Parts: sequence; C-alpha cells; structure tokens
Amino acid sequence: MFGILIGGKLYDIFGRKKCTVIGYLIFCLTIILHASSKTDFRVFAVAHVITGILNGVIGVQFTYQTELTIGRFRNFGSQVYSETFSIGMLYGALLSYYIESFAIICILLILPALTFTLMIAVWIPESPSWLYLHNRYEEFHKSMEYIARFNRVKYTQDEKIDSTHGNKSDTASALFTFSPSTRRTTFILLFSWLSASFCYWGLSFNVGDLIGNLYINQVLICIIDLVNRPINYYGVKLTNRVWFLRACNMGMCISAVICMIPYKKEIFPSFNLRKISALIGRMIADLYFSTVYLYTAEVLPTVVRGSGLGIFSSCARIGSIMAPFVIVANTYSPNINFSAILFMSMMCFIMFIWMPETRDKVLPSTMTEMKDMVEGKVRHGLELRGDVVGLLDSESDEETGF
Repeated sequence: MFGILIGGKLYDIFGRKKCTVIGYLIFCLTIILHASSKTDFRVFAVAHVITGILNGVIGVQFTYQTELTIGRFRNFGSQVYSETFSIGMLYGALLSYYIESFAIICILLILPALTFTLMIAVWIPESPSWLYLHNRYEEFHKSMEYIARFNRVKYTQDEKIDSTHGNKSDTASALFTFSPSTRRTTFILLFSWLSASFCYWGLSFNVGDLIGNLYINQVLICIIDLVNRPINYYGVKLTNRVWFLRACNMGMCISAVICMIPYKKEIFPSFNLRKISALIGRMIADLYFSTVYLYTAEVLPTVVRGSGLGIFSSCARIGSIMAPFVIVANTYSPNINFSAILFMSMMCFIMFIWMPETRDKVLPSTMTEMKDMVEGKVRHGLELRGDVVGLLDSESDEETGF
C-alpha cells in the first residue's frame, strides 16, 4: 500500500518510462538479495520489504500503457497487461513445483524481468501525454514521431497543438476538491476498488483447495484467470465499460446469494454448490477488477493519473485486508461474508448509474477535462492532449495500437 502511494507520485513527477525501468532494475536486485538470504533471515526480511514497496511502485505502470495505447485498442492492451500477471504466477508456480533450490528459482525469475526492462528501455518511448503536460515539447514530438513510424502512419508537427485547458499542475488532492462532479466520481471509484478487492478475495477464500496440492491449485487458478481474459475482452468490446462493470456486480450478487442457500450434502455428496458458486463468483470478480483498472485509468486525467491510480490501488489493499477478517467473523454469524459481498456489489451496481462512459473517448489531461467528461460536456477544438490517436494520421487504418 505504501509503495503504491509513493509510486503514483513518482510516476507523475519523474515520468512513466524512467520510473518503470529503474523500478524493475531495483526489483531484480532485491530478487538477488532473496537468493543470497538462504541462511540469513534479516537479509530475507529486508529484501521482502523492499520487494513489497517496489511491487506497489511498479504496479502503477498501467498508466504508462494506457497513455501509449490508442482508444480502440485500450481494451485489448488492458487484457494483455492482465494476462501477463497470470502468466507470471503460472511461471512461478511451475518453477516452484519442479525446482527445489530457492536460489535457482530466484535466478530464473530475474530473466523475464530483465528482458522486459531491456525492451522498455530500448524500444518503448516516454508517454507523449506526460511529456506534453510537463512542457517538454521537443521530446514530445520525438516520441510521437517514433510511435508514428511504428504504426506506419504520417505524423506532422502542428502549430495549433496546444488545446489543453485547465491547470497542468493539479495534484491528487484536486480529485476531492475540484468540483462536486469529480468528487462524486472519485468516491464512487474508491468504493468500487475496495469492493472489487474485497469481493475477489472474499470469494477466493471460499473456493478452498480445488485439488489438494498447493502448486497444482495455483496452476489451475492461473489457467482460470487466463481463460477469463478473452471473456473480459469480448464482454467489454460488445457492450461498454459501465454496463459491463454493472453486469459483473450483478453476477457477484447472484453468486453471493447462491452461496448463502443451504443444501444437504447427503443428497449430493460430491456436489459442493457453495464452492462452485464461489469459483464462478471469483471469475466474475476478476473480470470486474480488470475492467475497473482500465476504466479508472481512462477517467483520471494525465496530470494526476499516476497518483490517482495509486490512491485507488491503496483502497483496494484495504479491501483485501478486510476480507479474511470477515471470513473469521463467519464463525459468529453465518454467511456474514456473503452478505457483505452482496451489499458491496449491489451498492456498486447502483452507484455506476452516475458514472460516465469512457469507451473510445479521448483521455482527459487536466482536472477541467475530467470534469467535462464526467458531466458529459463536449470538448471542442483539437482533442489531442490525453490520447496518442489524435496526433497520428486519422486516415490510416493500419494503426496497431503501439
């Protein structure tokens, strides 16, 4: 939680690329510390604390990807981003199953991290949105030229490029103070993140062991998450962000209700209705979590996107901390955990009535532009500041969504 709050601020101050590359390099060093801490618990503890903080810092990199992806490819990019987490957990589970040496596992974990860091450092440019907001126009044009070449489209520097209206130096506190509409949106998103994490872990704890073996269970869960990504992609593509999020909330409500239905094990001894319903609910919660990640990055303006995402992610950590305590409370009051999931999901379902749709919309750059989006106002002029697509040749159909 602490790392996410710091990471969001660092991403907004020093840039998306620099923080991502440096964060991954330090992350690799902490893995080496883990590998060398076999006989020294103090070294292991320090390395583990640093890794936890860096996990938070690196976790805000989703803002980097969002700002480099054009509108119609953001959904696809978001699913690829989520897919890498499942692949990483699957990779770790398989390494742990087949290799006994902790040091060798750590070394093998470093390889993909170093490869990813090298790819970003060499091939991926800094976010044009962030460069523009910080008045680094020369670097901004170089970044856009590189992206245009990659997409095989024409890019020309436009003298009328400055269309951003609003304060470029707003801080995350503006999310709570700028206007009633942005404040309402912020509080709804805060509750949505807390609810997403709470419901995800609350339902996960009720799934229990699928097979019995710790490593095989982890592999199965990762495979389920991998299968979820195409469902998530087409669900968002065929509807829109807000309706899909509300559908996920309703699905979690139904799952929680089914989990509260009593049934006799004697009649169906091999059929565990609660476990099956919790597993389906967990899958729906995973869909909801991935989509709210994308939706939040599209609602927040570039000037506070990193800090804002850090605040919302921290709120999600509070939800994950609450979940096991509610499970324990179940021993005193049956089904209190499912009642809490039902209540939070229903509240989110209702509150998203007042949320704006962001599908294929230009990313806002300032709090003023976020306010316009939330209130449904049309922004006139050259709508370029939050989105890469506006600066590329709109006549080309060969864009690949860098």
